[in-house]
Amino acid sequence: MEKNRNGLVAFALLGLAVGTAAYYLLGTEDGKKQLDRANDGIKSLTKSIKDLSKKEAKRAQKLAKTAKEDLENLKDRAKNAGRDALDKASSKANEWAGKASDAAHNLANKAEDAADKAKSEIKNA
Repeated sequence: MEKNRNGLVAFALLGLAVGTAAYYLLGTEDGKKQLDRANDGIKSLTKSIKDLSKKEAKRAQKLAKTAKEDLENLKDRAKNAGRDALDKASSKANEWAGKASDAAHNLANKAEDAADKAKSEIKNA
C-alpha cells in the first residue's frame, strides 16, 4: 500500500512540474519568448544538420566517383599488362617453335646427307 501511495505522489508531482512548465512557456510573455528562442534554435540546428548532411553526401559522392575511376584505371592497366604478357609469351613460343623447326630441319638434312653418303659408300664398295 505504501508503494502505491509513493508512486501516486511521485506521479502527481511530475504532473504538477509539467503543468507548471507548460503554463510558464505558454502562459507568460517571457515563457513564450523562451519557447520561440528554443524553437528558433531547433530550426537552426535542423538546418545546420541538413546543410552538413548535404555537404557530406556530396563529398561521399565525389569520393565514390574517384574510387570508381581509380578502379577502372586499375582494371585497364591489368588488362593491358595481361595482353603484354600474353603477347610476349606468344612471341617467345613462336621463336622457340621456329628454332625447334630449324633444328629439326637441320637434323633431317644431316640424316639425309648421311644416308646419301652411306649409299654412295655401299655402291663404291
